[in-house]
Amino acid sequence: MDPIASIEIGTNSIRMLIAEKGTSDAPFTPVLRKRVITRLGEGFNSNEGCILKPGAITRSITALREFFGIASQFGVSSPFVIATGVVRKAANRDTFITSIAEHLGHKVSIISGQEEAELTEKGILSSLDLGSESCVIFDLGGGSTEFIRTNTKETTYLSVELGVVVLKETFLTTDPPRDEEIWYLDKHIEDVCKTRLSSLKESGDRNAAFIGTGGTVVTLAAMIHDITENNFSERNINGLSVKRHDVGLLFETLKEMPAAERLSFPGLESGREDIILPGTLLVMKFMDYFGKDEIIVSYSDLLEGILIQHVEGERDG
Repeated sequence: MDPIASIEIGTNSIRMLIAEKGTSDAPFTPVLRKRVITRLGEGFNSNEGCILKPGAITRSITALREFFGIASQFGVSSPFVIATGVVRKAANRDTFITSIAEHLGHKVSIISGQEEAELTEKGILSSLDLGSESCVIFDLGGGSTEFIRTNTKETTYLSVELGVVVLKETFLTTDPPRDEEIWYLDKHIEDVCKTRLSSLKESGDRNAAFIGTGGTVVTLAAMIHDITENNFSERNINGLSVKRHDVGLLFETLKEMPAAERLSFPGLESGREDIILPGTLLVMKFMDYFGKDEIIVSYSDLLEGILIQHVEGERDG
């Protein structure tokens, strides 16, 4: 076995994929996935100086210590560790990265929104047989959403500051949220779409496949298709269809429920109950803005892209 591993430090969770290197046709075979919700973006907003809070940092370092231990048990001494989301913007990001190096002995690379989008595209396109010459991909995260429009001629990448954790922290302060809170959040998303995504919308094929990935999108697919958390896998999630009608019905139900009651839905893991509402609204608004009635869901994403890039680099080198 020739094991490799990728780890992402995100705004809402830290995730790890351990795999075994494969052939040119199949660069690797997944062996183990792990995810821990750490809420690194807790309390993160521009009004407070964009600071990662001490408690969130402690939770993240604890989770990373566990992940590095598991990776070592599988024979991976140096996982590829990247940070995204709020870490990119945090005023104290250097202190956070230095703490990981000092306490755990591992280097972390902070990647840009475009780099994140490029790696996500690699991961998705390696796993889905789209049967389409063009597609629009969105990776909905805790601190931002990365968009990729690709066709036979060119690929365009765009990162927008619409993430479920930051939006929840900024707009939805009551539980369940008041109607005016939802109205302001809805308007904010619509305004950002119009100002930041217009070029992406106008330059592409209106028949392009619409592909969604990220924890919120996967969770929505699971909730709509009654897939329990312990059945999350590439085989059960990749390629699922999520319809706009079903997302809308789910949103109308969720917005009336306190966060704790939402956990009665299959597929909604503890720690996502408060952010699933802004996430559902984001997905609705993205579908409406691009005029799409269906999303194709990808469980494969950035973590796969990191490993593919590494394997390809080894072969080219």
